[in-house]
Formats: sequence, structure tokens, C-alpha cells
Amino acid sequence: MRKRNDLKKNKILEATVSLMAAQGINGVSMSMIAKTSGIPQATIYVYFSSKEELLKELYRYVIKKNCDFLLKDFDDTGEIKQCFERYYWRTVEYYRLYPAEFQVYEQFMASMISKTAELENVTDLFKPLYSFVERGQREGVIKKELHPIVVLSYFSLLAANLEKGKLFWGNRADDVVYQILFDASWDAVIIHK
Repeated sequence: MRKRNDLKKNKILEATVSLMAAQGINGVSMSMIAKTSGIPQATIYVYFSSKEELLKELYRYVIKKNCDFLLKDFDDTGEIKQCFERYYWRTVEYYRLYPAEFQVYEQFMASMISKTAELENVTDLFKPLYSFVERGQREGVIKKELHPIVVLSYFSLLAANLEKGKLFWGNRADDVVYQILFDASWDAVIIHK
């Protein structure tokens, strides 16, 4: 049996990201991945027994990349609103810096793959982000009725929709628009006294 190499595995995953962003989830074949990655198709099967297995691993890979980016140097001990602002603007920055990964993530969310990819392992990646949400709930700032992932989604999904508009339809949105969305999201999740 051939020895696995993490660099080759990542090269396969990155090639799949770029192809899926350009061709869509159904427009990518293992032979296309082999050609784009420069790794023979037989070698790809050393790492992934099927396209379905590769796509499940790619889903986890894209989400982990996103979470790692969001959590890098993240300080969840500051003032609650500042934590949310940091999370929000890091999310926007991720969408802008990694449009292919963003497009792939969107495709996964619209497909059945996201439902069969062992979500419990994927959602664990988000748990460190829950800390400032839960702290905000304990301190009476954030609505307790909302699960942390729902609270975070208020911020990330609106930003994602703006970025989709830019990617797919050429819409333009400057930071003023993003700030308006942040303010609306903040207003939606806080407890009004």
C-alpha cells in the first residue's frame, strides 16, 4: 500500500475547491481533479476511495479552514459587542479572501452532502466561537432563546448574501452597507431593555 502524504492530500482538496468553484459540484470528475492537481487519478484513490468520500472530506476541510481563519488571534474576553464585530468582520474578510472556498461551502449547504458528512464533527469546529455568545447570554446582553449558531448566523448569513451578490451578479457593496447589516444583526440578537 502506498504511503499517504498530507501535502498531496491538500493539493487534491485545493484542486477540487478551484474546480467546484468554477464548474459546480456536479461538473467535477475525478479525472479533472487529477489533471488540475497534477496527481495521478490512481493516487487520488489512495487518499479517497470515491468521489463521495472526497467531497465529504472537502466539506470538513473547507469548514475547518473557515473556522481556523475566524479563530486566529480571536479574543473572546473583550466587550461582547466588540467580539461580535470582530467575528463579523473576520467573516467578511474570509469571504473576500477565499471566494472559491466560499462558493464551495455554499454548494455544500445546498446539497445533501452537508447532511451526510457527519455534522457532529463539523459543528464541533464552531464551538470555540460559541464562548462569547454564551457569555453574552449569561451577562444578559444576548437573547437566551437563541442557540449560539443561530446568533452567529445572523451575522454570517447576511454577509454571505452580500458576497454572493458580488460573486454571481456583480453587485457592489461597500463597508458602509456591511456596517448597516452588522448593526441590524446586532439589534436582532440583543435584549432590548
